[in-house]
Amino acid sequence: MDSGYSIFIVDDVEAGRLMLESAFGQLYKVESFASGGDCLARVATSAPNLFMLDVDMPGMDGYTLCRALKNQPETRDIPVIFISALDDLESRMAGYDAGGDDYIAKPVKLALLKQKVEVLRRITEEKAALKSQLGDSDLLASMVMSQLDEYAVLVKLLRSLNSCNKHSEIAEATLSILKTYKLKGALQFRLPGGEITVDQAGESSPLEASIIGHVRSLGSIASFRNRTAFNFGRVSLLANNMPLHDPDLCSRHRDNLAIAAETVDAKLSALLTAQENQATKGDIASMLKLLDNAIHAFSKKYEDARFQSVEAIRTLLAELDAEFASLGLQEDQEKRINDLIQSKADQVVDAFDFSAETERTLKELSTRLGQALGTENPWQHRP
Repeated sequence: MDSGYSIFIVDDVEAGRLMLESAFGQLYKVESFASGGDCLARVATSAPNLFMLDVDMPGMDGYTLCRALKNQPETRDIPVIFISALDDLESRMAGYDAGGDDYIAKPVKLALLKQKVEVLRRITEEKAALKSQLGDSDLLASMVMSQLDEYAVLVKLLRSLNSCNKHSEIAEATLSILKTYKLKGALQFRLPGGEITVDQAGESSPLEASIIGHVRSLGSIASFRNRTAFNFGRVSLLANNMPLHDPDLCSRHRDNLAIAAETVDAKLSALLTAQENQATKGDIASMLKLLDNAIHAFSKKYEDARFQSVEAIRTLLAELDAEFASLGLQEDQEKRINDLIQSKADQVVDAFDFSAETERTLKELSTRLGQALGTENPWQHRP
């Protein structure tokens, strides 16, 4: 048994307590309690390294007990594993909101639970070692903020957004402000193709993504314990460890993160609009090319048709002259008939002679569209 590591088990069902005592008693120092009140009374004199809490208990349930533990400075940082027969999203979210570190659904798989205990133990030891190396965390935060003003961090983010042209770049710049403020959290983008949720380690867990999906309906700024969510149209920013012990610092962080989230939302919307405009511009450019080709083809076909009409009239006049000779008409009679036919033929040709005006109108439309798109006038190089 590892006497240096202790676990407190709280379960109102004796069989459940005995099972966990048997599984972990040979590995660690284990104490069990039938109620949350008994556990709190024991914590007043001695605190463990880990809590295992059943959720559904009479009187004080596991969530309430966890909140009570997290409200005490002596037990605030001790990890909590919830063990429950409830395996729905609302129950897991309630455990997350209460401050739990993990959630196991019954029936308990002991091998998995043992693995999770070891993971939490390792994380706790690493945090303790880091704290030992760096000294008091509040002092470290003060030193960091004295060297890098909080507002300068925000200004740096706002400036960096100007050069961001991808969603990944925007996410990286946004998460950097959490890192600089010594906060942990996650960021969710709601894009036309779906949602993207990331944190400092990469893609967020499904549970974290679902929790952001829940809190984004609670308003622009929603706080629960030491977590605060900043929600805007396309962006949600979740900070998980707001410094409640320092109200002034917490308030400044909240204000700065609200500005950051709203600015990121505006940047993301502008980026999406620019992408949509670029796509629309491409479509218009394609249609403009088709229009130019159609104008060119129309002009050529019209000129060919007009030439053929004129030639047909000339042929008709020539054939009439040949026929007049056989009719024995006088010269002045032939001339009057030829003049009449020529006049009416010219009127017919002139009636259809709208090619130049039509082509000029279409060319002007094509030129104006090209100027709107910032492209070269395609008619500059056409004969």
